[in-house]
Amino acid sequence: MPVDSLDELLDWKPTRQRQIISDGILLPETSLMIFGGAKSWKSMLSLHLMYCLSSGKDWFGFHTSKCSTLRYQVELPKAVERDRVEKFMSSNGSRPLNMYFETSPYSKIDTGYGKQALEKSIKDAQERSPENHLVLILDPVYLLITGHISDDYDVKKLLDNINWLKAKYHFSVVLLHHTHKTRVNNAGEVIDLGSEEVMGSSLFNDWIDTMVRVSLTNPNTGKNKVRLTFELSRHAQKMLPTFNIEWDRATLHPKTLKREIITEEDVSIRNLTGSATSL
Repeated sequence: MPVDSLDELLDWKPTRQRQIISDGILLPETSLMIFGGAKSWKSMLSLHLMYCLSSGKDWFGFHTSKCSTLRYQVELPKAVERDRVEKFMSSNGSRPLNMYFETSPYSKIDTGYGKQALEKSIKDAQERSPENHLVLILDPVYLLITGHISDDYDVKKLLDNINWLKAKYHFSVVLLHHTHKTRVNNAGEVIDLGSEEVMGSSLFNDWIDTMVRVSLTNPNTGKNKVRLTFELSRHAQKMLPTFNIEWDRATLHPKTLKREIITEEDVSIRNLTGSATSL
């Protein structure tokens, strides 16, 4: 890229970029992380997001631009993945043709071989739907790395390979990840570190553009109600809502129960009392 003077930079007119998810949540060639504890419906949330993006439907009230999607998962057997997808799609009115899936249980994309394997899958998805922007979903992060998830050097290799692929193929990426072990203070109260609850290296916080935290709100009963909170939103130009959803186990579809705006004052109250004010 050439060196620009101030005038040259300001005179340059970039190609207008549509937002993949509105409100600055996901832009072309940017990144989104969905993170939370085990069994908090992260994978189903990614499948629902995948369907909304592939159909151009709203995602919990946020507008989307129709894209191709590739879910590259390394955790579930292919048969289990198929059963989930079949159950989810059976109650939908349409079957988008631009949704793609790959189960690759031994893939490690911080390695040269793993990067090449993922590159082949990205090229395959783009060749099948050349007219659409691609959103790549990687599930879960901790199984995609050979090194230690808390080591900056090891995590940097993973992120560098994603960056290299992203620069070459111009896709957006969604990562599914876990929280670290719960921490408590001397009084036995849970310490909430927001985006820093992500398991592993702090490089994830530095690299990701948007982070959505998923927390179970009924862990002792049905374990099907979750709270989604935007812990990081680099490109948002206004406050993003927090919302509660309930998953229907029969259809694997979510229902929005409540949306609210959490202010800085509310966060301070939450940190002191463990609760947040609903607006």
